[in-house]
Amino acid sequence: MEKLSMELVSEPGEMLNILAESKASGTAVGISAPALGSSEIYVTAVEDIIMGERITIILKSYDMTGYMLETNKLQLGEIKSVFPFKSAFPNPYMKTTNTKSE
Repeated sequence: MEKLSMELVSEPGEMLNILAESKASGTAVGISAPALGSSEIYVTAVEDIIMGERITIILKSYDMTGYMLETNKLQLGEIKSVFPFKSAFPNPYMKTTNTKSE
């Protein structure tokens, strides 16, 4: 069985790999960045990664509880740490809609 790490990743190269995996597979990722509004970790997913002079990470505009993030565009250098999840990132609004229609 693979050992699960419970540590936040703060090395830029490793963070980029985790963020790229979230984009490619639609998995959730915990992100700590002051630009998101506080020192908390927000669980969201990556929509796009723009490689240029600076690496820009485009997140979903909401976290998994439906909270709208302060911003969904971050430079890689603005991110303090990330935490990878294996589970898919659920759309909290679709969950609410599906529950109401039942």
